[in-house]
Amino acid sequence: MVKHAALLAVVALTGCSAFGGGSSSGQPAKSAKPVTQAPTTASTRPLAGEGLALYLRTLRDLLEGDAVLKADVFRNVAAAADAAPTTTNRLNLALALATPGHPSSNPLEAQRLLNEVLAKDNALLPDERVLALVELKDVEQRLILDAEAARLQRAAQVASTQRNDQNAQRLQTALDENRQLRQQLDEARAKLDAITNIERSIRERESGTNPK
Repeated sequence: MVKHAALLAVVALTGCSAFGGGSSSGQPAKSAKPVTQAPTTASTRPLAGEGLALYLRTLRDLLEGDAVLKADVFRNVAAAADAAPTTTNRLNLALALATPGHPSSNPLEAQRLLNEVLAKDNALLPDERVLALVELKDVEQRLILDAEAARLQRAAQVASTQRNDQNAQRLQTALDENRQLRQQLDEARAKLDAITNIERSIRERESGTNPK
């Protein structure tokens, strides 16, 4: 979240320079709409500042908006990229997929789209290329961390299962030993009872042959 906030600041500064600075009348800039043209190269693409404003607005709304706004923003971004797969719209979708904190966030798909956009020669303006590279690096790091977290979780589950198996084995061993001890105790009691009966029988027989 902190990295994306810093990214917003970078894009904001870049967007201001692309627009030629703030308006002298103090009026806020109009919000950008998805680009519907299909330009072939970055040098032929018009309204670069509008594209940067589009990226900035998408990132801000997905980071700071409520659940309804986030859902609406992503749906509109995806629909624009599907209806008009321009470089601007595809990069905007990649940024939306890379942004955490909303249900449609998908770092793996974002990585694929960013690589596709970056692989096209002269498709991106210099500022867009920097933005895409920064976002791609962030996504790759997140995927590495997610993979490591999943690995540690699996290792913890395996260790827990092994501990449970070991505990179960120790419990079974204890139960078997207890059962053997009970059996030995029953056998000892039976022998003691037999000896007691024999001694009683001897005493009774002696008492019968040698009355007082």
